[in-house]
Amino acid sequence: MRIGIAAWDLEDPDSPDLARTGRDLGHDTTVFYLADVTCRDTGDLLETTIKGEPLTEFDIIISRAEIRYHQAQADHERYALLCQEPGVTVLDPADVYLYAESKVLALRRLAAAGLPIAPTRVCRDLTEIGAALADWGEVVVKPSFGYGGSDVERVHHLGADRELIQDLLRKYERLLCQPYYPHPQGDFRVTVVGDEAPLTFIRVPRASGWKSNVNQGATAILATPPPELIEISKKAARVMGVTIAGLDFLPTPDGYQIIEFNNCPGWYPVPEENKRHLTERIIEVATSIHTSRRRLNGLERASGLRR
Repeated sequence: MRIGIAAWDLEDPDSPDLARTGRDLGHDTTVFYLADVTCRDTGDLLETTIKGEPLTEFDIIISRAEIRYHQAQADHERYALLCQEPGVTVLDPADVYLYAESKVLALRRLAAAGLPIAPTRVCRDLTEIGAALADWGEVVVKPSFGYGGSDVERVHHLGADRELIQDLLRKYERLLCQPYYPHPQGDFRVTVVGDEAPLTFIRVPRASGWKSNVNQGATAILATPPPELIEISKKAARVMGVTIAGLDFLPTPDGYQIIEFNNCPGWYPVPEENKRHLTERIIEVATSIHTSRRRLNGLERASGLRR
């Protein structure tokens, strides 16, 4: 099959890794970026292209695309163009992917499904953050739209951290606010692919820090989480309609709670054999979904002809 992989950015190590596995499994794979997606006039219609090639040349698009905060409209438009060709399977469709980009929308949907999310507020100003501090003692603030721990800050005191908070509010207008839970032993990341959880690990913050983001110094250690976290993660992915997901769980006094839902999980910190197992499952699940959809569409067309 012809598989396109929409990469996060030029520094994304996981998309080329996924492409290599796809080639090893006999598929023609291409890594591209949303900037490579455009339209050209063919006389009859606007044809979507990837790196100059018609989208119709592809069977499957696996998305690890970055929807950038300040270019969300343009990025979403390019992404949506990939979803306009009926014969091309996109994992996942633009509406599903963009919805999952929002931490607020994702956590709200998971909570509505009865899943254990960390207490979360959307704060518009210093007064609302001050109220959260009064209730929770210490908080973490973050943008609803972002990755990799960027602009995620721990707030101890409204006065001492006023300038930091104001800078973030000027940049994002609203911030998510959650209680700070100490986790020196790390948090759990459960990676879901389809109906399986082929990779789980703990992310341990560095000794001088508190963030569990590997690209900010945390260490990834393979580990088996409590069985209920696997089931919660698989249900969360189903609820969100996401095929490839990463669930982050923090230990709290009330048990493990979902701190974030990720629709573009990374796996670069783990050993090669584990990366290979995960990428094989991604390719296998993607091709299986595409084959099933083609078979279903064929049956529907045949049924229409009989009628």
